[in-house]
This record gives sequence, structure tokens and C-alpha cells, in this order.
Amino acid sequence: MLGDEEPTLLEFGDLEIVSVSDVDKGTNAKRIARRERIEKYRMCKRRNEAYATMLRMEGVAGSADLFSQQPSRTICVVNIGYSAEGLLTIQLLESVFSRHDGFERAVVDTAKPYSLVVFRSTNEAKVAFVEINDRPCPEFKNKYLLLEYVSPSIFTRLANGPMFGLTEDIAEALDESRGLYYVAGFISEQEEQAILAHIRDDEERDIATNGGSDKWHQIQERYVKHYGHSFDYKTKHVGEVAMTASQQLPLWSLAFIERMSECIPAHSMKPDMLTIQRYPPGAGISFHVDSHTAFTDTLSVLSLGAPVQMNFRRPGTHKAALTSLDLEPRSLLLLTGEARYAWEHAIRIRRTDLVDGTIRERRERWSITIRKVNETFECDCKYPDLCDNDAEAVQRLRARLRD
Repeated sequence: MLGDEEPTLLEFGDLEIVSVSDVDKGTNAKRIARRERIEKYRMCKRRNEAYATMLRMEGVAGSADLFSQQPSRTICVVNIGYSAEGLLTIQLLESVFSRHDGFERAVVDTAKPYSLVVFRSTNEAKVAFVEINDRPCPEFKNKYLLLEYVSPSIFTRLANGPMFGLTEDIAEALDESRGLYYVAGFISEQEEQAILAHIRDDEERDIATNGGSDKWHQIQERYVKHYGHSFDYKTKHVGEVAMTASQQLPLWSLAFIERMSECIPAHSMKPDMLTIQRYPPGAGISFHVDSHTAFTDTLSVLSLGAPVQMNFRRPGTHKAALTSLDLEPRSLLLLTGEARYAWEHAIRIRRTDLVDGTIRERRERWSITIRKVNETFECDCKYPDLCDNDAEAVQRLRARLRD
């Protein structure tokens, strides 16, 4: 915990030296002990400075208003300037804590001097706390991670604050005026169950015909299957026809695809690519923008099964998520224009989502992504930050297309 007094070297004078059996080793050990005491002193000084900054940013008088004396399932990681050194990323933090049973999620904002980590239970959090707290961490170049427990109410306050959470201005920044359309209840429960049944029937038919399915591809923790055209996850572009389940869109998809044009007639299209994705609980997809040169303007996503939170950000903002949208079962998301070309989207890899201050467990989710391949592989959009029109790989694809 944050102390009232700045620590001094005297606090570390009892450092134990082990395996010292002769004078030379003893002399060397004294030097090592002195260096360690100095490093401990510097560490405590940085700790106090970081804690003081955290208290000031949150507008509270003391650490008791933020930290809990009792163990809890929520841990605060005091960053002590790691973000300024480019060390702190959510991927690194997740790699450290996900080795421990019960890890659910990390909440990171590099503009803040702390991050938050949530475990499934208090006992599981305690095990990670003891093994990680105040010890050198290889993932962080052997720097120390300083941990504190926080209560669920404090976690909700911090995670929903103006830095970590969704501010009103940012929430209004991505809507229909910028090309994001969201239609809740786009299909009925009966249609949802029928679509999932068709997906399973296709799979069973494939197994019966081929002796086993080779059209589902595992990408990280999720599973994908393509119709019409495939997607090459190495080149981030249109892939080989052999990777598709069929060169035709499945018949069961045609009815709701036709209905999509009624949502935004100005952006109606005749798609030629459909991708099914299955997300087991906890699976996600990193921040990305669908290739500008691979696909045309409209990207559509039909959600099935369980809800999930999707995050959006503009490049160069250094935010974990600028804004988020809860994708409900049976909903349709359409991205066009700015929302399609200038914003990245992602689904965080975690076991829970924080929605309106409530932690919601994730369950299996399916999505159907519908796109139209850009036949020329050319893009002349006004959003160069994420455009791949001049990428060397795309130039090679265009040359191959011309040949």
C-alpha cells in the first residue's frame, strides 16, 4: 500500500545474503546487496510517485479510497511509467496473467498509470497476486509489477471512468452519420435457430461426403468457414478458391441477404462472399480494418448465439478502445464509408464483458460476415491511414490479376 513516509535505504538494511562462504564472495555480496538496496529504494520512490499520480487523477485523498485491504477477484496493476517506455500493452499484460487459472480480462489505457485485471474468483486472484506482486517480470524486461486489490465497486468506477470507459462524446462519434448502422432483432429467434441448423447440416454433410471436414479453419481461438471466396489471413487479402466450402453462397443465406438492402438502400450490394465464424467463450479478434482493396464499401455482420462487445478505434489514438457496441444475438451490423474504411474494430480476447457496470460471462457466439470482393483490387478512398492500396503485396496481386 501507499505509505505516508517516503522509504529510505534503512528499510532494506536487513537484506539477507545467502551462499556466501569466503571473504571474496562476501565482499562481492556486499556490493550486490548495496545495489539491491539502492534499486529497492528507487523502486519504492517510483511506487510512491505512481500511487500519488493515480490518486490525483482519480480525485481521491488516500489509497484507502481505491485499494482494498482484503483480497478480491480484481487486481490493480500500478504501471509506474511503463507505458511511457512502450512496455505496457494489453497483450503483454494478458500474457503475464493468463498463465494463472481463473484469469478473465485485463483493462488497459496507456494514458493512465495503472491497469486492471479481473479473475473468476478471489482465491484464483490471490494465487496470481502472490506469484507476481513485487517481483521481476520477464515479459516486462524484468521490471517489477506492483499489485493492489480493489473492490468490485471501485473496479466499476475505474473501468467506467473517462479514460478507460466510454465517454459521451466518443460514444456519439461513430453512428449512422459516419456509416455505422446497427439493427437489433434483424432476424427472429426461429430464423436464428434455422440458420444454425443449416450450418450444422452443412457440416454433417461435409463429414459424410469427405470423411471429415477440411473447410473449417482455426484462426487463433476461433473457427472460420468461407463461401464464394476465401480470405488469406497471412496476406490479409482474398485467398485461394480451394479454401472455400463452396464457390456459391449457401441457399439458406439468400433470404436475409436480400432483406439487408432494405436497411440501407443507398448501400445495397450483391455480395459474393460469406464467412461463418464460431467464437468459443473467451475467443476474440484483434483490432483490424477489412482490406480496402479486397472488398467493396459495405461490410455486414449478422450475430448469432450469445452477445459480445465489439470495440472501435481510430488509428493513432493509443486507446484500448475508443468506443464500444454490444452486439446482441440476431442483430445486424453494417459498416460503410468512414466506419468501414477509417475505424478499426475488434473483439477482445477475454471471458467476460463489462456492460453498464455489470460483468457478463461470455458464451459461444457465431457471426456471419457478408462482403463483396473488389474485382479491381484498387482503392481511391479518402482515408489513407488504414488503406492498403499502395502496399507491395497488393501491387503484386494486381499484377497477377492483370496477367
